[in-house]
Amino acid sequence: MDEEKSSIDKELSEKDKKRLEQKKADKIERENDIKYGIRYKLITVVSAIVLVVVITITWISSNNQSKSLLEEKKKQGAIIVRSLASAIKTRLLDIYAINDKLLKRINSAGEYKSFYLDNGISELIFEDIDSVISQPDVLYAYIAGKYKVVLGHSDPDIAPYSIFEFPPSIQSYFDAYVSSGMKKPEPILTKIKYKKKIRADKDGRENPDKNAKAETVDAIDFSYILAFKNDPEIEDAIAEVHIGISLESVNKQIFQNKVQMQTIGFFSIIFGVVLAIVMATFISRPIRRMIEGMKKVSQGDFTASVLVSSTDEVGLLSRTFNVMLKGMSILVSPEVAQVVLSGGDLLTSGQRRNVTVLFSDIRGFTTISESLTPHEVVEMLNDYLEVMTDIIIKYGGVVDKFVGDEIFAVYGAPFDHPLHPLCASATALEMGAELAVHNEERKADGKLPINIGIGLNTGDVISGAMGSTKRIDFTSIGDAVNLGARLEGTNKIYHTLAIMSEFTYERVVDDVVVRELDMIRVKGKLEPVKIFEVVALTQTGEAKLNRYLESRKLKKA
Repeated sequence: MDEEKSSIDKELSEKDKKRLEQKKADKIERENDIKYGIRYKLITVVSAIVLVVVITITWISSNNQSKSLLEEKKKQGAIIVRSLASAIKTRLLDIYAINDKLLKRINSAGEYKSFYLDNGISELIFEDIDSVISQPDVLYAYIAGKYKVVLGHSDPDIAPYSIFEFPPSIQSYFDAYVSSGMKKPEPILTKIKYKKKIRADKDGRENPDKNAKAETVDAIDFSYILAFKNDPEIEDAIAEVHIGISLESVNKQIFQNKVQMQTIGFFSIIFGVVLAIVMATFISRPIRRMIEGMKKVSQGDFTASVLVSSTDEVGLLSRTFNVMLKGMSILVSPEVAQVVLSGGDLLTSGQRRNVTVLFSDIRGFTTISESLTPHEVVEMLNDYLEVMTDIIIKYGGVVDKFVGDEIFAVYGAPFDHPLHPLCASATALEMGAELAVHNEERKADGKLPINIGIGLNTGDVISGAMGSTKRIDFTSIGDAVNLGARLEGTNKIYHTLAIMSEFTYERVVDDVVVRELDMIRVKGKLEPVKIFEVVALTQTGEAKLNRYLESRKLKKA
């Protein structure tokens, strides 16, 4: 009975455990759920912005163009009506001057009509009216004297010296002046619907029918007074001038502009939507970069990082990527991480490899550092190590570690290197050349130059992740490493930049120009070792090196 109860309790416990795990999994799934994808967001937002912007710009531009065209037409009409008044004033000046006393006694329409008729006023201003009516978009022109007596009219159906009856939509200037409340006479503009008589057919032939049909057009009536004074008052007026300016061309231009703007707007919207779709499509590029970054990580390059906090696809991908980098950050070097990514056991991943080791050290570093502040020492080392590290990486080397001012680099571990003796030699030569440039900059800044020594040796080493479960580093150990370190110090004796052992030289005998220095016995070795100064690369060596560097570029691409 107790066993059965225990079995049931165990079963319930397992169910509770699964339920909790399921809840946890559901929570994680909800957190990582992509609510609104980037493609959807971009298409929606960009399309909406483009739509609003295009419609707004189209509406504003269309209105501004319409206002501009109307203003131009108003200016044209004001100029024409003033010009007409001025021209007629010049023609009538003498007549009115001679008859000044008579005009003061006239106070009826009949008397004015007789005065106009006796002096042939209509005949005098006929040419001026014809000149005005011939201008573009001018529909009519007429001058009405006192008591609305017609002095001249472009419409041949309206007889001179008759009493003019203003259309319902047009006021006499004098009536409009009073109703407008103006204090000084100015041209008055009135928008009207004008019945334009069609007196010619499509070929321009005159239509003899005086009752020809009329079409209604939008127009502006411009009216102004005719007076002899330059700055007249309303009492100085002897007549009023009216011209009608058609808005057909303006309306046509406004319509064409609106069509043009709407067409541009339509295609702009289409372009915007297409652009949004293209942008959404090309959003996959960052994802591809993430994939490329992951590939670099798998190859030991951990310089990539992504800082995205959104809840879309890129956000989810970046969080996953950063979690991976965080896991790698406990490792002290990319080489150790490479072992992890390859599926190897960190503490059992040692390998025997044939490599070339490079040791470099600053001569008299203690003396130099004593004359500098701590900040200056760190700055000097960082600048120097930056230059040297770039050269090591360029030739496929791996910086094993920095020990103060000393550099320990390995060519051939943890990755295979087909030309490790040659590339290590090229590194030493370029380090010397770049250091000379670096020293020139230091001298220009008033700083002491840096001198270094470099030791090269080739041989078998044990490479692997070494340390404890709390702290691990990837390094190489063995007699070949020890000999390389001792050769670096030997440069002090021979006053050389770089020394290689006979074990390295026998691998680059055709590729590197050397100077044989000596045979030395180093600690831990029974047999003496031949040493050589690294002088330059041969043409064969340079050709091999160039082919190798080119192949590295192709692999990176």
